[in-house]
Amino acid sequence: MFTRLSLLPLFASTLAAGLSYDNIDKAASPRAKELLKYVQSQYGSHYISGQQDLASVEWVKENIGVTPAILGTDLMYYSPSAVAHGSKSQTIEQAIKFDKEGGINALVWHWYAPNCLLETEKQPWYNGFYTEGTCFDVANALGRRGNLNHRRGNGTDYHRGNGTDYRLLIRDIDAIAVQLKRLSDADVPVLFRPLHEPEGGWFWWGAKGPAPFKKLWDIVYDRITRVHNIHNIVWVCNTADSQWYPGNDKCDIATIDYYAEAGDHGALKGKFEELQNVTKGERVLALGEVGSIPDPEVQAKENLPWAFWMTWNDEFIKDGKHNSKKFLKDTFSNKRVVTIDDSKAKN
Repeated sequence: MFTRLSLLPLFASTLAAGLSYDNIDKAASPRAKELLKYVQSQYGSHYISGQQDLASVEWVKENIGVTPAILGTDLMYYSPSAVAHGSKSQTIEQAIKFDKEGGINALVWHWYAPNCLLETEKQPWYNGFYTEGTCFDVANALGRRGNLNHRRGNGTDYHRGNGTDYRLLIRDIDAIAVQLKRLSDADVPVLFRPLHEPEGGWFWWGAKGPAPFKKLWDIVYDRITRVHNIHNIVWVCNTADSQWYPGNDKCDIATIDYYAEAGDHGALKGKFEELQNVTKGERVLALGEVGSIPDPEVQAKENLPWAFWMTWNDEFIKDGKHNSKKFLKDTFSNKRVVTIDDSKAKN
């Protein structure tokens, strides 16, 4: 995974951040524990570079001459509703390969609604993870129809829903668990960021308010860890809104997604402080998605130690407007920025 990256001075950077805590999954695999400790070790002294989409990582390699430390990929096309429309994915194969190359893997899941994709000219099926692209009602599935008796972590079967939509939710989670199990079997740890950007309401899992979202978060976690016995995951939350935040006991790393104006490389002080307040300063903070990368020099000057940032794909990294090639070269060569190519400590 990140054997070369691990050569960075762990003790010095850990002291700089002053944050060290165990995985929320008490049965986390050794490499999942190692991954969380590694991110913690860099927090406060280095910024781990990340890039969404393998093709965009290749663009960075070819045009900037380095490889970002984190590869972001998506489980979206493993969603049963997408598979039913003929989708195929190489995400798991890409993740296993990137791990062998010494990198870190981050997975997001644009979850196509379990059913009721609108499939109209205005809303084609591939918009089915958006609220506007489906009539699926998560509150209805989990509440009135689901009839849940949810008890987390006590070894009982909390899945007592009897509604069709509830059963389809479980079906979808189980389908993703199959893919995560492939990574587990290959001993590949991942930063997993499900149910992202919930408070925006533009995704169906956040369309009905924080209560069903939080219930769904618990079900995803329990289904994967307890029912499927998968423990190679570092769990990444993705909101700075206290009403939506699942809680420090359900979150290994806290993140936000933020798209500034093209070319605005500010360090997002206000956003950092919001997330710090929500987590009570007890969690590593990072940027799950950005368009324009925060300037590492500004981050250092303003003492805003985002642990990592994940630049979104295609135009955000390639168009020269969000991130100019000069800025990218300066950023990736900065002594505080970690890439997969680092074989020595950046002091």
